[in-house]
Amino acid sequence: MIGKFLSGLLRHFPHKFGIKLDKFGWADLDEVAKVIATKYGIEKDEAMKLIEKTVKQDEKGRFELKNGKIRAKYGHSVKVETRWSDGGEIPKILYHGTSRKAIQSILKEGILPMKRREVHLSSTYSEAFEVGKRYDRYPVVLRVNARKMIENGYEIRKKGKVFTTDYVPPEYIDVEKGN
Repeated sequence: MIGKFLSGLLRHFPHKFGIKLDKFGWADLDEVAKVIATKYGIEKDEAMKLIEKTVKQDEKGRFELKNGKIRAKYGHSVKVETRWSDGGEIPKILYHGTSRKAIQSILKEGILPMKRREVHLSSTYSEAFEVGKRYDRYPVVLRVNARKMIENGYEIRKKGKVFTTDYVPPEYIDVEKGN
């Protein structure tokens, strides 16, 4: 119910609701609960439970709760430090879903973060296809040679179920032919 609003609040418009993010995107959970309570016309305790449930059940792993604070793990347009990782192994191949009209530009210039602070990559073709459907009814899925990127000094970070990087150069990209 509140996942989309919570994402926007913590990624794009905290200032509109008086929410302050620290350097790493953490916000005071109590303050976020007050905003949710007001927006949805519920008690603050109920808002707190709703936030905790949303974080726990979020299949995309978008949020993190810790020590009375909450943050979105990825997807920010506001200025926060994004060079951190949950840790864990990075797959050899990652995927990126996009629109058909973006392909020529991407194959020439690489994958850029555009309005976000990082490029988002998926671990499976099907996840990338679903992401790409946000931009095109018939999206294109790009295959990214993550192993080669890392070997050549590029950083790829794991955040929940998503992998992020600052930029994917064109030489690491192929158009995936389907699953």
